[in-house]
Amino acid sequence: MNRIVIAALSIIICLFAITGCRGNYLPDLPSNAIGFDMGTFHDIEHDDALFGSIEYGGRTYIMYGTVNNKYKQSYIDSCIGYIIQNEHSSSVIDPDNTNRRIYTLSVDPEQNFLMDFDDTIKLMNQPVFLRALDTKGAEIDIPSYIDSLGYEFWEE
Repeated sequence: MNRIVIAALSIIICLFAITGCRGNYLPDLPSNAIGFDMGTFHDIEHDDALFGSIEYGGRTYIMYGTVNNKYKQSYIDSCIGYIIQNEHSSSVIDPDNTNRRIYTLSVDPEQNFLMDFDDTIKLMNQPVFLRALDTKGAEIDIPSYIDSLGYEFWEE
């Protein structure tokens, strides 16, 4: 009987670890949240790739990387807004269009990176990181918890 109880508790603990309550630890959407329109950046110099882009603080940000296993919730500074979802978006799960949120990072005071996190995805959800275009080729600190996805555009 004890083995069954231990197995059941182990399964419950694993489910919490996988799904977690991650959304509870992320900063809330502020009342003055920015609604980001997703634009497009065309990389004609390398592989003719198209990247989704957002504009923030006079800078353009595109996809750079994902999180590695060193990530902690304390690395998130604040929520600044959300990506506007519309009828052409790949996901229309979010009826109020505010669940795909953009965050600043506490270890990145220059705001060279932003985090994009969709809290409608409950299982195995990982944030992605956007990098400011004006940092290409520049000597910047890349937070240790961000792994590059290897896009040709960002290769130095």
